[in-house]
Amino acid sequence: MVQDSSSSKAVQFATVSLLNAATGKPVNGTITDETGAFSFSGVGFGTYKLAISFLGYDTKTLPAFTLSQENKTVKIGTIRLANSATKLQEVTVVAQKPLIEDKGDKLVYNAEHDLTNEGTSASDVLRKVPSVTVDADGNVQLRGSSNLLVLMNGKPSSILANNLAEALKQIPADIIKSIEVITSPSAKYDAEGSAGIINIITKKNTLQGLNGKVSVTGSNRGRYANGSLNARKGKVGVTTNLSFYSNNNRRVSYTARENVLRQEGDGHELNDGAYGKVNLDFDPDTLNTFTLGLAVFGSDYRATRRQFTQLGTSLTNYDMVNNWNNIGLDANFGYTHTFKPKQELSVLAQRNQGRGHDNYDNAQFSAEGGFMNRLINDNKAPNQTQTYQLDYTQTFANDSKLEVGLKTILREASSNALYHIHRAGKADSLAVSNFDFDQDVYAAYLMYGFKLGKHYQFNLGSRYERTHTAGLFLNTMKGKTELQQSTFRTNYQNFIPSFTVSRAFKEIHTVRASYTQRIQRPQIWSLNPFEQMDESTNYYKGNPELDPELTHAVELGYSTYFKTSSLNAAVFYRQTDNAVQQLSQEMGLVPGTNIPVIRTMPVNIGENKVYGVSLSGSTKPLPKWSISPNLILSHVQYAGPGISSAGTQYSLSLNTSYDFAKGLTTQFNGNYNSAARTAQGSFGSNYFYTFALRKKLMNDKAMLTASVSNPFARNIRFSSSINTDAFSQETVHYARARRVSLSFSYSFGKMEASQRQKKTIQNDDALSGGK
Repeated sequence: MVQDSSSSKAVQFATVSLLNAATGKPVNGTITDETGAFSFSGVGFGTYKLAISFLGYDTKTLPAFTLSQENKTVKIGTIRLANSATKLQEVTVVAQKPLIEDKGDKLVYNAEHDLTNEGTSASDVLRKVPSVTVDADGNVQLRGSSNLLVLMNGKPSSILANNLAEALKQIPADIIKSIEVITSPSAKYDAEGSAGIINIITKKNTLQGLNGKVSVTGSNRGRYANGSLNARKGKVGVTTNLSFYSNNNRRVSYTARENVLRQEGDGHELNDGAYGKVNLDFDPDTLNTFTLGLAVFGSDYRATRRQFTQLGTSLTNYDMVNNWNNIGLDANFGYTHTFKPKQELSVLAQRNQGRGHDNYDNAQFSAEGGFMNRLINDNKAPNQTQTYQLDYTQTFANDSKLEVGLKTILREASSNALYHIHRAGKADSLAVSNFDFDQDVYAAYLMYGFKLGKHYQFNLGSRYERTHTAGLFLNTMKGKTELQQSTFRTNYQNFIPSFTVSRAFKEIHTVRASYTQRIQRPQIWSLNPFEQMDESTNYYKGNPELDPELTHAVELGYSTYFKTSSLNAAVFYRQTDNAVQQLSQEMGLVPGTNIPVIRTMPVNIGENKVYGVSLSGSTKPLPKWSISPNLILSHVQYAGPGISSAGTQYSLSLNTSYDFAKGLTTQFNGNYNSAARTAQGSFGSNYFYTFALRKKLMNDKAMLTASVSNPFARNIRFSSSINTDAFSQETVHYARARRVSLSFSYSFGKMEASQRQKKTIQNDDALSGGK
């Protein structure tokens, strides 16, 4: 039993090391419980010493003792630890993590250290992450590809299940700790996401005591409020968070299709919502850990738009109203058992459930104001996902590591739409589009990592995934009133190898090479074949015949650090077979005119190749001045039947901050994305930049942050073009860009460092969310 030498109180969570008496090297370890007691079992015969340490006490090493056939059990009496001669005082931390870190297998953006994130959303935060771009509508790309997997705390989330762009606008930046970008995932990770994985890590508490934080933000683009409360005592810890947001924007757009079509639109968007979560973890002893988490969210999006359209010599006006709301929950349970310090088993069960409701009302009027027709699309889209996972890891004496795991993902999604059609002088009509979609994935993986000599590190892995999909359509076919039913089933399997080798030079230089494969499975929004027509010359249709994409990814990287600087560089190549692109095609004429009707549909075009270079780093020219630049340069090629397109694109970003005296810090963040090619056209360039100033108040418990985004530009311009043999079309969007905000946050309570060693397994198939 370990006690304080002065008060005789038990010292909880003290570290107890079992040392080889001859070499002094540790052979086992544990921590004391709430009574100060500890024990070891399964220790081989030999001579050992015990070393006991804890923060604020002198380390104590006991005399050697021997375990033998005659003396199998040794009882240690009371061990008294003396307080350190140097009394611990309140410590002021003057160093912090850099904004961008290279962790070898992933790039980490430490969002909590970026002042410009105050009072924004996950969509805004992602715009600052290296290798990631976000367009005007919130669509995310990783190294130029939109085929990626986005996770929260290493797990899928129902908040991200349907409309990713809108979902990211619902997640407050105040709850985000960091964002991980994994461009060459190993076989431990889910194979989904051709371009890689983006993992959003939320803040959580691992300290003893009680603390909390409240923050509010007001700006011309919205209002935000966030509160968190964290408590931990002994074996139990609770983390809670509740956030509210309300934001707005205005968009102006122009579309022109040669001399056939001209459109002008002006719209306003409002988005309100809330997000709350609670996490509970319980450690009954040093060998077992239980976790339980629940997150709920809700959002209400409202957009109004007036659009003027000229088709040949015909002039019409549209009044459009779009109301979309979404509610859902994520619940998860985890259990980890440690057999011995280097052998662990982890079990995870998770359920994600969401329900979206989209109502789109589009009324068409003549130039003189007469009613022509009205289309109302009322769509209810429930979804749910169940995940079950088993992971085992064992580290051997030579530091090699074996990891094996099983995983099952059961997805169900539905789209239940009613299209109410009203025409002047004609009877009303109704179209039905019901689509039920199931996708089940069964996976197993094996990873083995080992060192060769002193400098080489190898990680070899393989993953097997079997996918079962089924779709049921119940639709009203064109020109008919009866319901038509059709089904499809697709089963396929994939063997996913992964390989990584790294070589260290002089401890500060590392070169690594990797190869892996990725899968992009088509989801419900790209498979539903119902024709969704927003107006008479354009419509969208899903494609139930889509095949999954298969990507081969090769990367060669280099990283180094020296004094106050670091540099990370990579050359990458990505080849995607069965590449999916949205293709627009002329499908006939508007009745009674010679104006073509354009259908947009996802298609397996053939092959997509990307060659690229990424450079990032950080430096401190002065002790209080940090600079973090980033560059992504890539060449993209699309090739398939009737498709041949290629182009070079790049993205530049810069983060820099300076710490003045008396808690005053200033920061600048900027990003520029060049024009980029698509299979049939291109996207135009865009940029953004933000200045922020933060002042610590009230003994550093409070912070006041002022920021301004794009102060010299009222709008940001986003453009896109489509060029085919049949037609050419260009669209330009202008979104409000200037944003001025003021944020105030206050932290309360006190937390103390705990020496309790958390026993966790590295669920790399579902990334760890606490690092």
